Parts: sequence; structure tokens; C-alpha cells
Amino acid sequence: MTLLWKEPGNFDTAILTKKNNETLTLSVGDFITYEGYPEGVKITCFTRKDSDTRGPIGLCYLPWRPKETRWATEVWTLKGNPRHLIAFPVGLKHFGEQCDWNTVELKDEGICPTEIPALPPSP
Repeated sequence: MTLLWKEPGNFDTAILTKKNNETLTLSVGDFITYEGYPEGVKITCFTRKDSDTRGPIGLCYLPWRPKETRWATEVWTLKGNPRHLIAFPVGLKHFGEQCDWNTVELKDEGICPTEIPALPPSP
């Protein structure tokens, strides 16, 4: 599995190549699912090092909260954003979560999995 930039200098889009050679184009704002997060997450940004032009260190995301029908709130710790997936090969030695990138699926480019209910009429 590799996650490499689609175009040099464009840090909003990357190409994921899975073990079976299937490729996915992932962009900021895309809605994806993967093993461990079947409800899905929204890509908020790719993390990178200026000195490495091959691909991103990883990506940051917001999980979908189906019971509340909303995206999770951003969270930060002293080490940075804990919702950070490490990408290979560039991010191997960096802080973040591991995931099975071969289970990543692109879902409707940024559209959440359920409809957000309409507000009730005002009294």
C-alpha cells in the first residue's frame, strides 16, 4: 500500500494504491470508510513534510456521529491531532493511528451516510 501525491505541489489530493493494485483518488473533503470506522470519516487535511515530495505523512479526519447526525468535533492534544491516520511510506515514523489501508472505500465524495433531518416547524 502506498499513498502518494497525485500532482507535485498539490497537497489536497493523493493517490492510494492498495495491495491488489486498486487505486483511489483521495481529496480533502472526501467521505471514506475503513475497517474500524464503518460509519465513515471526512478527510479534513493531509499532513506533510516540506522536505518530502513523495506523499503525505498521513491524513486528519472527523468521524461521522450517526446517533447525533453530525460530524465529530475537532480535538487537539500536546502531540497534535489524535485523529491522524499514518500513511505509507512517508509517515511510517510519525505519530498517529494505524489502519488497514486496503479496506479504505470512497463514499459519495463528502456526503454523509444519512440524511440530516429537517428542523421541526417553529411554534
